Amino acid sequence: MKNFAFNRSKLIIPIIINAVIFTLLSILHFYWALGGKLWYNSVLPTSSNGMHKLNPSITAGLIVAFVLLFLGLTTLGNIGLFDRFIERKYFRYGTLIIALIFFLRAIGDFKFIGFFKTVKLTTFGINDTRIFSPLCLVLAIISLVIFLLSENVKKTT
Repeated sequence: MKNFAFNRSKLIIPIIINAVIFTLLSILHFYWALGGKLWYNSVLPTSSNGMHKLNPSITAGLIVAFVLLFLGLTTLGNIGLFDRFIERKYFRYGTLIIALIFFLRAIGDFKFIGFFKTVKLTTFGINDTRIFSPLCLVLAIISLVIFLLSENVKKTT
């Protein structure tokens, strides 16, 4: 029992960090999808001549917002919030998939996004280097930590 409490306490902090980040990002994407303009032009990849590489529709913005919310809920599933409905192992492996997705996003497409992009001196490129790619790497690392720590945590029921 003591080992369970120790493992669970180590797991709570990274889960809360990821869940809060995913929730805040989800809220921001809902804001943009519903017409908000704050920071909007700074978060869209642009070519070196300033042309946007993405022009997301309202539907695309809402999909991203709901996916980010789903990622937050998946992360929270690792502490057993949904054990009554879904086995925790699915949340654990879902968290591993989250780690992989955000690690790949941090690496990028080698042109416009990620640490290895070639177009770096646009507003988005600078923001991506300073904020977005490091955030993706942090989310990937924390998700991997959650996956690894949750291996030994048993269901409480």
